Amino acid sequence: MKSLLTLAFALLAFMPVSHAMEEKTMMEKDAMVSEEAAPKLKAVVFHSDNCGSCKVLGPKMKEAMQAINMDQIEVVRLDFTTKETIEASKALAEDENVAGLLQKFGAKTGFVTLLNSDGEIVEKLGKDDTVEDIATKLATSIVKS
Repeated sequence: MKSLLTLAFALLAFMPVSHAMEEKTMMEKDAMVSEEAAPKLKAVVFHSDNCGSCKVLGPKMKEAMQAINMDQIEVVRLDFTTKETIEASKALAEDENVAGLLQKFGAKTGFVTLLNSDGEIVEKLGKDDTVEDIATKLATSIVKS
């Protein structure tokens, strides 16, 4: 009887480890799935409500984004309209690892930068681009990333 109890306790001692190992394996699988599902491209929009170029580019971007699969693109909108939105955009840029773009471009508005998964600029979109140009640049940048 004593050996049976010893065996039972030994089995119980290994159960949490086994469960922890299963949990770790599940977490690793989830990480792999989320990596695959993670957007390949980051579109950083430099916007201000009173920017003429933004007023031209905005509708073009919306139309182009409807024409392509946006699952591969994460859009980060930095708004430089007011002091409050500028401060919020600075915080957002830090959270999204694009603070370097703020240093590079400052508070200029009216364009979109496309970044690959390494954070490098692969394309820039502006008001002079047509809807087709924007859709093509987005799709091409996804493939390159």
